[in-house]
Amino acid sequence: MEALRHIDKPEYSALLLRRTFPQLQEIIDRCHAHYPSLGGIYRATEHRWYFPSGAVINLGHMQHEQDKYNYQGKQYHFVGFDELTQFTETQYTYLFSRARSTNPDIPPRIRCTTNPGGVGHVFVKERFIDIAPYSQTYIDPETGLSRVFIPAKHEDNPSLFENDPDYVNRLKMLTPIERMRLLEGIWDAFEDQAFPELSMRVHGSEPFPVPPEWEKFCVMDWGFSKPFSIGWYAVDFDGVIYRYREWYGTREGHVNSGVRMTAIEVARGILERERERVKFRVADPACWSATPRKDGSVGPSITEDMAKEGVYWIKADNNRLLGKLQCHQRLKLEEDVDDEGVVTHEYPRFVAFNDQKHFWRTMTGLRLDAKNPEDVDTDQEDHIYDEFRYGCMARPIIPKKTVHIPQGTFAAERNRYIKAKKYAEKHGVSMTAAYARVR
Repeated sequence: MEALRHIDKPEYSALLLRRTFPQLQEIIDRCHAHYPSLGGIYRATEHRWYFPSGAVINLGHMQHEQDKYNYQGKQYHFVGFDELTQFTETQYTYLFSRARSTNPDIPPRIRCTTNPGGVGHVFVKERFIDIAPYSQTYIDPETGLSRVFIPAKHEDNPSLFENDPDYVNRLKMLTPIERMRLLEGIWDAFEDQAFPELSMRVHGSEPFPVPPEWEKFCVMDWGFSKPFSIGWYAVDFDGVIYRYREWYGTREGHVNSGVRMTAIEVARGILERERERVKFRVADPACWSATPRKDGSVGPSITEDMAKEGVYWIKADNNRLLGKLQCHQRLKLEEDVDDEGVVTHEYPRFVAFNDQKHFWRTMTGLRLDAKNPEDVDTDQEDHIYDEFRYGCMARPIIPKKTVHIPQGTFAAERNRYIKAKKYAEKHGVSMTAAYARVR
């Protein structure tokens, strides 16, 4: 109905979109219920409504990524996306270039409706849900354009709520995730979410100085045209892994696009950021592949180039299915149970600092592979996941807790006496000489 706002103006042109043509049929049926009474005539071969003033409303779809270019060179005063999360971010943003107007009485508008879930869940949540409180308009500081998310639940549709009161009961019969999405409007969970157990509330922590006694290691998933992901991890005395620093090589403002840094440049960046000693570094196995040259010869691999800068790696275990299982085991909560079987405390086996925006952005939005639900869909921005998976498969060692005994105490002197006695017996020297050689 919003597309009808300016149909009294001859030059007005609008576009209504669904992702696929079969999905578009619902829009066509709804248009047929309302547009003819306003003088609209539908031409099915063009998928276009014509109105007496000369205004037109187009119906379209973008099933494939490249279909967005079918709208290149065209101008629309109004663009409406139905079920926005079914579209990719690049499809959505490309249509911004098509929304324009030379008539000041017809300001260009883009409107969308959607439910949580789908291929575009992450970018929609970032762009509308997380950016500002519900129903509060956000002004983009760079472009000056405004956007707002207006939530709607079943109570906001009184005709449906009054005429079909059992609709809510039917929603309550859905699976837990579907019920959270469609009944409660919760955007933190969606169908086919790879790691629904991951939550900043449970697995997040405000940054703190990592104790020097904890074992630390570094993990890398390489990328050049695509983003690279490097994470620094620490293991505490209870075996809990902390991801305390990240370096994500992405171009700000671009979707899943790398910064095109060379291996040597990345190695230097790692050394600049490492302000502590790490036990080892783990990297994507592809980093050991030699680089073919145009003349057929083979150039140095990524690990060879990084070794020139003093950055060395061990090869990660790239078993995807076992790696995903290890990730789930790390994200699962451990329980402390008392003698009566009552859970007294729950804590995660993995913690990530809250300031790692790319970790929380990409990991919480990962989807399962539709063809192989035991794995993660590799067509999405999964670089941090791969790095996290390599880290979980690296079998990090729990550090030994060292107890420091103050010098001059009875315990310290007793330990020194025992060491001196063992030294004297082993080397055949007097206790006086042994005392001088042990601490």
